[in-house]
Amino acid sequence: MRKLIREIACGIGRSFGAECFLHTDVAPVINLLRISRSEFLAEMVKVGIVPIDMGTPLDSVMTITTESELERIAPHLVYPAGWYIEEIWDCEDYAIQAQGDASRKFHVSGIRMGLGWMPLGYHGFPITLSKEGTTWLFEPNAGFSCAGKWFKIDDNGYSPNKVLA
Repeated sequence: MRKLIREIACGIGRSFGAECFLHTDVAPVINLLRISRSEFLAEMVKVGIVPIDMGTPLDSVMTITTESELERIAPHLVYPAGWYIEEIWDCEDYAIQAQGDASRKFHVSGIRMGLGWMPLGYHGFPITLSKEGTTWLFEPNAGFSCAGKWFKIDDNGYSPNKVLA
């Protein structure tokens, strides 16, 4: 029934010239580790990444997963380069989309928007901590050559200094 509803909704949207981005059902990550926000941030601070100051913290518990699960969900966190609209829907929007999809579809709330430097300037991109203790970065805009693969700090010229947590 869900598939039929999805197909009808996409058909209606296409009849008006819209693209259909409804994803097929994907299995949530089961291999999760619940860590406190303070533990998550302590690990980020160890590698020079500080929280974006918000006065009131967001989630008090984050869920992180294994590197193999991060690889499995990576293709579902990449979005078309054509979505980019300068100063309207740009790097931080791609990062926030990935953050939301990771939580909603896979129940991994520890994939967060990070900010930092990369070859084109200051940039927003997803960042996470794996259960193995490694900090991973991700480029969700399919227009970048490094999109769709998790990589470490300073790889591809990405150097984060803030995280939305």
